[in-house]
Amino acid sequence: MNQLSIVIPVKSSDSCWELLVNSLLTFNTSFEIILVGPDFKNKISTNEKVRFVYSSQGRARQLNTGAKAARHSLLWFLHADTKIKENNLVSLLNRFKENPNALYFFDLTFSKTGPKLMSLNALGVWMRSRWLKMPFGDQGLVMSKKVFYQLGQFDLDAPYGEDHLLVWRAHQQGIDIIPINETLETSPRKYQDNGWLKTTLTHVYLTYKQAFPEWVKTIRPHKRPAVAIFVKTPGVSTVKSRLASVVGKEKAEEFFHISLKATEALAAEAARQSKGELAVYWAVAESAELENPLWANFSTISQGEGDLGERLHHIYSTLQKKHSSVYLIGADLPHLPAERLIEATKRIEQTDYVMGETDDGGFYLFGGKNPIDKKSWKAIPYSTDETAAKLTDELNRLKFSFLPKEFDVDFYEDLIKLNSLERKNLLPEQDNVFVWLKEFLKTQK
Repeated sequence: MNQLSIVIPVKSSDSCWELLVNSLLTFNTSFEIILVGPDFKNKISTNEKVRFVYSSQGRARQLNTGAKAARHSLLWFLHADTKIKENNLVSLLNRFKENPNALYFFDLTFSKTGPKLMSLNALGVWMRSRWLKMPFGDQGLVMSKKVFYQLGQFDLDAPYGEDHLLVWRAHQQGIDIIPINETLETSPRKYQDNGWLKTTLTHVYLTYKQAFPEWVKTIRPHKRPAVAIFVKTPGVSTVKSRLASVVGKEKAEEFFHISLKATEALAAEAARQSKGELAVYWAVAESAELENPLWANFSTISQGEGDLGERLHHIYSTLQKKHSSVYLIGADLPHLPAERLIEATKRIEQTDYVMGETDDGGFYLFGGKNPIDKKSWKAIPYSTDETAAKLTDELNRLKFSFLPKEFDVDFYEDLIKLNSLERKNLLPEQDNVFVWLKEFLKTQK
């Protein structure tokens, strides 16, 4: 069963969230509440259901930060001035079971304290969201974490309408947009403060201005690039065996998990920077583990059977049929910049293949846009100092663009090398790798 994380962005010095949280805490349902804002840097909740998370001001940033902090796989984004009933929550959970891969929304009504014509706005919201499938953020958007990351998160660069743009990405990716058939109540204070007519006309104008170019994208469908991250499931398959031979199984698995989180974060960041254009998959070694909670945040695909060449061929050829280009990486470069994936997708526009070589003769990234037959994949000697060279020769080296060299972490010596890197422009999950590494290396002296 999907447990629920409720994400609520809060402006500085705003206290209207207190009424919403107090109301939620009266409900007899399992969930967590994540309040995200600039005033919560050192704030600790006395209620186990409530967490305060710091984020600088900006609703898109706060929403993304809250989603990343969420412990559960189902996300409900609420505005702080929303009023809800327990039946809203029950209906949400029941409706979500029907299609976990959809984006859901509520109908909307406005508090009676607003201008008399607010009933027209409520009708407009109903028509816009029901007929045009264009719900906005104040309608309590609901989706799985997997769908959220598939959509590329909320757009940090949007001057307004980050919720609107997320819904358009759902249209462009063919994700169903479904009403929950329940109503939320919100405050009409913007209409009170700025005037009903002015506020209504401004919203209509800004919506049209943002919607038209997104609609054009929707009627001109195109294939997206995809990255597949090759992984094994710990506890089912042996992970980091060469590292474990020196540091022990327990520490090797610790490193695997923290490296996995860093890889997940950099892939999610690349998808965000691409504005949802880059699709991300876990390529899982064990077909029985595709639903393992470890892989909950991205789509999964089985590596298939056979040796590494056969599995590379299976993933590449399967994804190449429905994506414009495909990029294969592992989960043992926790220091890889997210921008490297974006760079690869740009390089492919000018060539057939992209490769990032490792300093031991292998490769940490391979990307291509053309079909490759199984014979070519199987002709390569993997895990040797000739792997990258043989693959580029097999596919014609002149058709390749090469990314900067990197090293992957397979041996104890690689941990030492990783620890010596300059730490700059890291994602928090990548920084956690270095924090863990520093503490671990202290025990080795």
